[in-house]
Amino acid sequence: MSHPITGNRRSILIYSLVWIMVAVTQGVLYFYVFRFPIPVVVTDALLSSFLFGFMGLLAWYPTRYIPFQRQSPFYSILAHVVAGVLVMGSWVVLTVSILNAIFTQQADYVDFLNQTVAWRAMLGGLIYLVLVLIYYLVSNSQKLQERRQQEVRLQGMVREAELNMLKSQINPHFLFNSLNSIASLTMSNPEEAREMIIRLSDFLRYSLKHRENEYVPLEEELGRMKDYLAIEKIRFGEKLLYEFDIDEACQEFPVPTMIFQPLFENAIRHSVYESVEPVSIRFSCKPDQGHMKAEISNDYDPGTPSMKGTGVGLQNVRQRIALAYQEKGAVQWTGNDGVFTVTILFPRIFI
Repeated sequence: MSHPITGNRRSILIYSLVWIMVAVTQGVLYFYVFRFPIPVVVTDALLSSFLFGFMGLLAWYPTRYIPFQRQSPFYSILAHVVAGVLVMGSWVVLTVSILNAIFTQQADYVDFLNQTVAWRAMLGGLIYLVLVLIYYLVSNSQKLQERRQQEVRLQGMVREAELNMLKSQINPHFLFNSLNSIASLTMSNPEEAREMIIRLSDFLRYSLKHRENEYVPLEEELGRMKDYLAIEKIRFGEKLLYEFDIDEACQEFPVPTMIFQPLFENAIRHSVYESVEPVSIRFSCKPDQGHMKAEISNDYDPGTPSMKGTGVGLQNVRQRIALAYQEKGAVQWTGNDGVFTVTILFPRIFI
């Protein structure tokens, strides 16, 4: 924690102006009340203020390294009394000694100087107390600010850890399903199984490449999702259809990596698996009132029992959007007239 005065130019200027005003006030008092000569007035005022200003800077260190203990304040008070006596004693001794040495010939002033040692010390003690209180206020303010910054950093670390945990739930789930699909093709169609392995390796390479990069352009993310759909199409053939409708304004919009993969996986799992007819999966993205609105929809038969799932996919996406955009995004889903639609609203002003 830096010194609250010397570590800031503005604070140095303010501190210097305060002591200049103190010196001017003292000089006016000495000149008009005690009628001392101007050289005496100027020298006493400047020397006293300069030395006390310097000693006042040193008062920060007892405050910094002797925190006030509410439970047992005696030690803190005693330590500050000792520090204050040392600071005041040094200031009074130096000031009086130097002024005595300079104005030896000014008998009236020297007598006045020696007689005012006590009130100088008392006045200095009062100013020292005020400085200590100010330093404590500044110290507590700095500590509060540091604590807030630390909380922000910790929240960021927790948020990053939660995002990484959610990402880690996706890859094993997807890999498990893909390997099952490859296993079913190795006997019936080895060539398609080989092509699927190549596409899968490219897809996983993308996933690993961007593990540390939270956002990628939508166009790049959808390129990998098309690879994923191509992998599944090898297995399902003409039974799986898909189309993309992307507004040009969405192309470079940054989105969390692998955010759409669980949704495409759900669409296939709960519609293509269950259907004997071709199923169409549609993706669209367009600007919508301060958001980028992305929709993934798929046909399904409401009368056909769907495969039971754990609900990880949709909840995973919802949690990632909430964490990535600090509750400013939204994920909604509906199922009407044989069409299941998932809508993601990405806040445009967040990035």
